[in-house]
Amino acid sequence: MKSERVVLSFSPDYIRKPVTYLLASNYKLRLNILRAKIMPGEEGRLLLELSGEEASLKEGLDYLKSLNVKVQRVSDFYQVDVGKCVESRKCFQICPAEAIQLKAQGGKPVAIIEESCILCEKCKSACSNGVFTFSF
Repeated sequence: MKSERVVLSFSPDYIRKPVTYLLASNYKLRLNILRAKIMPGEEGRLLLELSGEEASLKEGLDYLKSLNVKVQRVSDFYQVDVGKCVESRKCFQICPAEAIQLKAQGGKPVAIIEESCILCEKCKSACSNGVFTFSF
């Protein structure tokens, strides 16, 4: 079984349609909604963790794309300005998903672990230096 986190962006026309239900039932995928932003008359967004057989995941993602649902990586919705980091560790301490990595690869003082991030923006709130920017 494989798991993947993706952000779905969809038009207001799909808010009242059972897109996630059909994704789960027709493609035998398990869905975990990690974050949602859905307002009437506006583009909707869901951060989903999808789990299932690799072929089913691909077919399910292809189904979403056929509906013109935009499927994006979690990392498309955040930026980290490592030059502003003063290594206070506040972001690391507050992250409920344990998605902050201190002393990251390449000598960076801080990084977000994409596979763990739930785009909650708590690291942004904890950091007074503006290291983190989100666009969910």
